[in-house]
Amino acid sequence: MKPKPEKSVNIAGPPDTPPPEKSMKKAKPGKFTLLRRLTIGAVFVLVLVGLVFHTGTGTLSSFGWRSIAALCPLGAIESFLADQTIFPRALIVLVAVIALGALLGKFFCAWLCPVPPLRSLFKRKGSSTGKSATLKPSDRPADSGKEEESIATDGCGQDDHALELKGTESPCANGCDSCAKKRAKIDSRHIVLGGALLSTAVFGFPVFCLVCPVGLVFATVIAFWNWIGFNDLTLSLVVFPAILIVEVLVLRKWCLRFCPLGAVASLMALPNRFFRPRVDNTKCLRSKGVACSVCTDACDELLDPHSTDGMHECTKCGKCLERCPAQAITLPFRSQKAQAEELHKIDTKREPD
Repeated sequence: MKPKPEKSVNIAGPPDTPPPEKSMKKAKPGKFTLLRRLTIGAVFVLVLVGLVFHTGTGTLSSFGWRSIAALCPLGAIESFLADQTIFPRALIVLVAVIALGALLGKFFCAWLCPVPPLRSLFKRKGSSTGKSATLKPSDRPADSGKEEESIATDGCGQDDHALELKGTESPCANGCDSCAKKRAKIDSRHIVLGGALLSTAVFGFPVFCLVCPVGLVFATVIAFWNWIGFNDLTLSLVVFPAILIVEVLVLRKWCLRFCPLGAVASLMALPNRFFRPRVDNTKCLRSKGVACSVCTDACDELLDPHSTDGMHECTKCGKCLERCPAQAITLPFRSQKAQAEELHKIDTKREPD
């Protein structure tokens, strides 16, 4: 009798699910993806309505309604430096945006910014995140029970929430070989941010606004509308898209390495403890000895939801939640750390004097 060929085990889903290649081709956009597309689409509709009906609502770079006007946070800071004056209205809006960043984190990057959808249009084939993999039984450890035991002993794959409630930091947060690399709180984006603010102070006008991709997207829309509606064809219809193409195609890691708006958003999100990804390790494949990295591969910010390190960079996009084959990830309102701190305060009050 001929030996039966080994069957590969799909680590991206249960055994009864279709092969990863087929399921990825037929996969429909998840709820978070659809909501993000609708939100960004609504922003563009609002801008177009403002152009057609002259409502003066503006764009994400400069928006408002009637006597209420606001700038993006970076634009507001640049205006303060350029004019060497603090404008009360702009300051009020800046404080409100900072408070919103503390509550929702870097939500702007995934839910409002038009650059990520634009980048996805030029994404190379085969470069998409959330890839699946297969693992043959012969490649699996001889004793999966021992591996699961060693995983629980070493801490990798344990429930961060449970560890924090015990007052112990998750070993995954310290960075092991199977987890994502640590994200520095200050990186190249913040250097670009410093350069943008310094150039504004030196030259007396917001230099970065000339090349800001968010502003260029809407400037292109306005230039196109002027051509269609008023037959006003200018070089801006060529120059603006050209700069955008350079930033999207040449600087492929713009959002991750260069964007000063992302740097501002990351600083505002430092105190954020809400809507952070939480992994249920009773469902997670890692706790079962499978080297699954679907959630990390899906993250545009290169974060690992198993770790609390660098989680202020989370954009709340929900990609890790949608791609997780075990459906082990959620986005709770309160983070694990915030819940642990609250329980610690309660326990402290209960302690006798």
